[in-house]
Amino acid sequence: MPVLHFILGPAVGALIGGLTNKVAIRMLFRPHRAVYIGRFHVPFTPGIIPKEKPRIAAAIGDAVGNELLNSDVLSQTLLSDEMYAKISNSVNSLVDRMMVDTTPLRDVIARYAAPEETDRLLSQMQTDLVQTLCLKLSDKAIGDHVASLAIDHVMNRLSQNFVGRLGASALDLVRNSVQHFLAENINQLLQQNSQPMLHSWVSTETQHLLDTPLCQLCQHHQPQLRQLAGMVVNIYKQVVQDNLPRMLQTLDLQRIVQDRINDMDMQQTEQLILTIMKKELRALVWFGVLLGFLMGFITNIL
Repeated sequence: MPVLHFILGPAVGALIGGLTNKVAIRMLFRPHRAVYIGRFHVPFTPGIIPKEKPRIAAAIGDAVGNELLNSDVLSQTLLSDEMYAKISNSVNSLVDRMMVDTTPLRDVIARYAAPEETDRLLSQMQTDLVQTLCLKLSDKAIGDHVASLAIDHVMNRLSQNFVGRLGASALDLVRNSVQHFLAENINQLLQQNSQPMLHSWVSTETQHLLDTPLCQLCQHHQPQLRQLAGMVVNIYKQVVQDNLPRMLQTLDLQRIVQDRINDMDMQQTEQLILTIMKKELRALVWFGVLLGFLMGFITNIL
């Protein structure tokens, strides 16, 4: 009997200690809502975490936004040499793939845009380009300039021998009339034929460009492409330095975290916390068992 009494005390203490901590952990989350018996509010309902969820969400949001992911912390990561190296390696890797990519430019564009949208944009760009060139060619000064160049060229050719010099002299006497006549005809020809001619040329060159393999296009600009990594890193660095504080202010990480926690279902929140702290909470229960056992043992001794 004394032996049983000596064992029973620590055993009961361990059981009470373990159950107490188990119930305490449970009461952190349950019940999820306040419980009423008639008009009487049952104490300790809802659980501590459901009851204090808005305050906890605000505190976590404040810690994340102002301490864990503030501008200084993100700047150290985003503007680190390691990040620069990753960006540079990514760009160089992209350039290397482009140098051996035999895919036509048309198919490369199709990876990122719908064919209908691409055709519409190209058609609009061709139309705008033709209209711009036609507008430039409608300038009467072009006819005058071309006529003057043509007359100068003819006079230079005629000046190579004696008879030609006589012809050049005669032409010089009527230069203004001839130049005016040529200018009018050149301008008329440009106005009548420039649009269909340019449209045909631009369309043909566009189709040729779209059918050209990507690697062939890149070969013509290889030195510039090899400098692309440094340019991208410099642009990235400048953008982050100039805009990171404003971006974080606009993003408002504190509000995002707070709203996300508040929007989470309490059962989902409970499962998340229990999954993260499963080992620690189990240790807390066993600590209660150990403490209860020791208290029972000490009671027997006393």
